[in-house]
Amino acid sequence: MTDRAAVIAAEQRAVDHAYECRARAERDRRAQVAAPSTATDAKAGTSIIPDVPPELAATGDLGDAALVTGRVEFVEDGTERSLLIGRQSVFGPNRDLVVANWASRLVRQWMVATPADPGDLLLRRQLRCHGRMVRDYFDQLSVARKRVTPEDGAAERVEPVPAQRSESPEEEIERLRDYLLDDLGRARDGAMRDIVETIQRAQYLLVSDERTGALVVQGGPGTGKTAVGLHRVYYLVFNNVFATGDVLVVGPHKGFLQHVRDVLPRLGTRGVALAERDRLWGKADAHDPLAARLVKSSARMAEVLRGGVADFGGRRALTRLLSDGEFRLVYQGVFLAVPQAELESLLTWESGPYRAQRPAFGNRLVDLLVEAYRAVRPGPLDPGLRKQLERHPQVQKVVNSVRPQLSAEQVLRALLTDADVLNRAAEGILDDEDQRAILRERRARMSDEPWSLEDRICLDELRFLLTGDVPVRYRHLVVDEAQDLTPMQARALARRCPSGSMTVLGDLAQASGLHRWDTWDDLAKVLTGSREWHLEQLSVGYRVPREVMELVAPLATAVAPDVVFPTSIRPAGEDAVTFVETTSEDLIARANERARALTDEQRSVAVVVPDGLVDAARDGMDEGVRVLRAEECKGLEFDHVIVVEPADVADRRPGGLGLLYVALTRCTQSLTVVHARPLPRELAPSVGKEEAPMPTPMADFAAVLEKTVAVERECHVHESVRYSLVAELHASRMSPDPASSIADLVCDSPAGRVLYEVLGENGHRYRAMREAVLRLMEVERVTGEPADHRAVVLPQPPEQPWSAEVLREVFGVSVIWKDGTGWQGDPIVPSRRSPGTDFGERGIGEDGSPIPRLLATSR
Repeated sequence: MTDRAAVIAAEQRAVDHAYECRARAERDRRAQVAAPSTATDAKAGTSIIPDVPPELAATGDLGDAALVTGRVEFVEDGTERSLLIGRQSVFGPNRDLVVANWASRLVRQWMVATPADPGDLLLRRQLRCHGRMVRDYFDQLSVARKRVTPEDGAAERVEPVPAQRSESPEEEIERLRDYLLDDLGRARDGAMRDIVETIQRAQYLLVSDERTGALVVQGGPGTGKTAVGLHRVYYLVFNNVFATGDVLVVGPHKGFLQHVRDVLPRLGTRGVALAERDRLWGKADAHDPLAARLVKSSARMAEVLRGGVADFGGRRALTRLLSDGEFRLVYQGVFLAVPQAELESLLTWESGPYRAQRPAFGNRLVDLLVEAYRAVRPGPLDPGLRKQLERHPQVQKVVNSVRPQLSAEQVLRALLTDADVLNRAAEGILDDEDQRAILRERRARMSDEPWSLEDRICLDELRFLLTGDVPVRYRHLVVDEAQDLTPMQARALARRCPSGSMTVLGDLAQASGLHRWDTWDDLAKVLTGSREWHLEQLSVGYRVPREVMELVAPLATAVAPDVVFPTSIRPAGEDAVTFVETTSEDLIARANERARALTDEQRSVAVVVPDGLVDAARDGMDEGVRVLRAEECKGLEFDHVIVVEPADVADRRPGGLGLLYVALTRCTQSLTVVHARPLPRELAPSVGKEEAPMPTPMADFAAVLEKTVAVERECHVHESVRYSLVAELHASRMSPDPASSIADLVCDSPAGRVLYEVLGENGHRYRAMREAVLRLMEVERVTGEPADHRAVVLPQPPEQPWSAEVLREVFGVSVIWKDGTGWQGDPIVPSRRSPGTDFGERGIGEDGSPIPRLLATSR
């Protein structure tokens, strides 16, 4: 017997013992539950079932999943010990632990150990089991052992010997590649599997993260972020951080929930709520035009809704009830008056629900009336005075007018159907075009008003404003595909989880929603408010073939240039990517032909089509082939994917490129692109066409830069800063060129060519500044025109005071910004006289014209 065979045989004996212990515990549990008891319930007259220890409770059917997934050897009190790891805890007849649950805190210390920091770990071994049969094994981590004999004659001790250096993530993945690929090669049946057998250290660190606040996981296609989120739920429930009823999992669509619904029960957790994101607010019975959706889903709408509530009554209603600037009342022959200014001071609404403002206003009004009464008739007050004033018709009229009873539907209906109401509520928030976009005709009855998805989210916001109530609150929230949340959805989810404890999963490069989040920081602040949150990134892709990821890399960069693009470990060969060019009439036929060639009894095939081809595809596709709109494939995975007419998907606004990136990265085996239109530039349109030469790498790179610049120029902050600089340069009689599709701004000055990189929102942070330096170098390389001077232009003073100095000293790049007094920072172009002390002082150019100080110092 070979050494490897001997190891497998030994592991098989240990696994057999574990199954025997599990079977014995199950028999004992059943016998204990079934045994009659002499104790009875006095009221019901029935036997009382004795308490059952948790480890003896029903553990559920493992199905074809293996009980045991690995084994560790470790040191305990100087002695070597061994323990199996698996999906369930198993105890022996003497209550000794035979199999430790993979999610226990005991196991965590071994799962996150590294060769350089092994702790008490000696060996961490993965076992490849089919049910109870051990097929293979792989040693993830093996640590040298040092045996120490104490001088006092005590028993020999064993100590782990840390390695001199720890493996990099890439080296670790390289060792595990074949083992992982064996599992990844298994056919997909449309349902998500757990990753207990193949979970990697980087994933386990996130699964077992117990830090308070929100954990934000950025991960590209195939990095396992959804699995991390679901396994984290199990970990937190298993370790009693939360109960199952405390947790809500929010997915992007119904198909996604069907895809993942069995993962938690298979792990052993039942009772966790799963919800389709857009159904959290009720079923929509209308659909808004895009312009209206963009306005209603923006953060500005929350301010408009608050203004709409305040507009019902308030100062306008109060003014109508006053006489000569006073509220006047005659009570028992006494003339009482309260000045308008005092009443208006009672209308301030800073916090708390509107419902609480109504009695508060009434109580303060009565207080003022009592004070006025006391001023006329000093002395002891009638005990019934307050109550009688509260019931006075004029007082009630003021309260009902200034703080009327309101419903969310009433307020939203008024905002959306009355131009005057909307204009007052949206003053300074929405411009005329935005207001026109959301106005509509009023239906005859409130019950007839149609409510779109965006309307229902606004109603949710209004109900909270009015009453402070939230439909259901959870202690922990898992949000997948979070990059597609709108600001209004994020606000509503935050209200459902007041603790701020969340697992937020997504990929900014896959963004295809109404709102584009530039950074996770922006979204996390909405979800968590001022509470703590942490950002982690998964950078290794396991599912999508490497050839597919290489194809879509420019696409991902165009959508989210600052996001780490994952490195795929999954090669699939020459047939991983296929392009089929055809006519528009034959698109569906060619897609079906390809699907038929790929379909077998084990492999799953999906055809992803743009909206306009859905009906034709579903009618023309063979049975067994799943046809999906691009939006419907988020979070799903299939063995083979066929994407039809990607240009149509890319053309969708907003978010078409992100949606195309999603569609192209759903496969585990192969991707086929069937098209009649030219492919989007980000996919290198000549791929697969013999008559057209392949674009050069530099041409591809230039296209990526152009796309990045185009995206930046959609940012109002960026463009405001850029054109402010253009105006300043023109005022100095320079001729800046803002028309470049690659560079933000180029200016030929008396001191040479100046290249500017302008930053938009959050550009004052060092990370953005450092990335801007790289962009300047890229622009110089692509254009082939080196600059004499380079500068990074910020929207506000740098967040870290030292950052401007670092860019100047380390990279030779100047930093400038504009504040309330003018331009500040480093001057970057020489002049004929010594530089001044600020940007307001000017030098003299070669033509005698003044040069602002940002152009007026020596190199």
